[in-house]
Amino acid sequence: MFAATAAKFPSRVAIVEPDCELTYLQLETLASAIASTLQKQSITAGDRVILLLPNCAQFVAATFAISKLGAVIVPLNLAYKADELLFYFEDAQAKAAVTFGSAASVIEDVTSRLSTPCMLINLDDINLLTANESLPISTAVDPAATALYQYSTGSTGKPKRVMRSFGDLVSEAENFRNTAKTTEDDKILAVAPFFHAHGFGNGVLAAAASGASLVTLTSFTRRKAVMSVLKKHAITIFPGVPFMFSILAEAPSIDREPLPALRLAFSAGAALDEETYQRFLQKYGVPIRQLYGSTETGAMCLNTGATTGDLWRSVGRPLHNVSIEIAGEDGMLGPNENGEIVVRSNAMTSGYANLAEATKESFRGDQFWTGDLGYLDEGGHLFITGRKKFFINAAGNKVDPAEIENLIAEHPKVKEVVVVGVESSYGLEVIKAVVVLKEPCNEQDIRDCCLGRVADFKVPRIVEFRTEIPKSPLGKVLRKYLIEQPA
Repeated sequence: MFAATAAKFPSRVAIVEPDCELTYLQLETLASAIASTLQKQSITAGDRVILLLPNCAQFVAATFAISKLGAVIVPLNLAYKADELLFYFEDAQAKAAVTFGSAASVIEDVTSRLSTPCMLINLDDINLLTANESLPISTAVDPAATALYQYSTGSTGKPKRVMRSFGDLVSEAENFRNTAKTTEDDKILAVAPFFHAHGFGNGVLAAAASGASLVTLTSFTRRKAVMSVLKKHAITIFPGVPFMFSILAEAPSIDREPLPALRLAFSAGAALDEETYQRFLQKYGVPIRQLYGSTETGAMCLNTGATTGDLWRSVGRPLHNVSIEIAGEDGMLGPNENGEIVVRSNAMTSGYANLAEATKESFRGDQFWTGDLGYLDEGGHLFITGRKKFFINAAGNKVDPAEIENLIAEHPKVKEVVVVGVESSYGLEVIKAVVVLKEPCNEQDIRDCCLGRVADFKVPRIVEFRTEIPKSPLGKVLRKYLIEQPA
């Protein structure tokens, strides 16, 4: 798919970075150079290759370089610490890891602790000038073969490995292209992380299927810099998460600042709040639409229709080749009845690696039971109403409370701890640790249990000390009383 797009649009810009841009021909050339390097290191079909890279040309090129060899892409979060990365390296049984810059030393630390060899491929040593040394790549790839490992948070406290095939990824890209009507004239703001299903599917794959340009940003903290990119590059598609839109919506000026080129702005990863939606619409004249997806399926729904009334809250109708049903206790439900969201898609995986019970629970025949709650209105628009499980959605990153609870429980002064997600401004969730102490300590002592051991987004923003944890007569923690402020 990528090679066909590069052949069709060789001179069109594929990716724009703050200090350079590459055409599709140049990106294909870089991918071939990286593939040749991996091949010289004996990477072959089925081998797992870690990507620890930011949103950049090297990430995209390495993705398709690994695919050229029929190997498996394993993109990971750059925010992870060495102890966290060790789990993923071991679980994936990685044969190589690709990175550049300061992350190379982190990978060296991790690989030194592995029981099996894992090579470090430092892209600081590879550039377009090495392309002349590239070897011919002639790997034949079975569409059903595994192309990608991504991880979905599991109820057991450990991430679940999701295995997507080459066919799954091509189907996902085509489903999105047919629904969002992406073309080679589109310019996609590439700020959703590429390692995440949202950024990978609705950024990397979306561009590769249509010939659109990806425009990267180093960070999303300065509103003026973001607005400059949106205007300078005439961004047409903006896949984001709620906090990104809230930053732009909360601009100091209340004057309108139209973005006439922006035809599709959509939010995923968490629910969008009404204040952000209304402020953004008032200021920029563009409705923020919502997308619903998962690691297991890629994008499932996108609101491309009306946003009048309450329809802005909807994640829209299913994408091309995707169908949605709502399940109740006794079967499938009708319009406006709330239940579990059940999906069929030609882009979804068929189960989790080495987790038979979790696979049996979530994958039933050709359906994926999401664990999310919602309803379909009479027009077939899907509305999300909640989750069946307790995962915390910290700025689009799924956090398992049990992981943080286990770390804090190690503190000798902690008697009991429960971690929950609480709503902050704009409807975002932040992590809150509710702690019962054996001996006095302070909030920073609790945060120190996590700092340096897990990604920063997993560290509790709020620490609350209580004399006891509220529980039911059967001993079940009553989390709703922990989300509320104490009397």
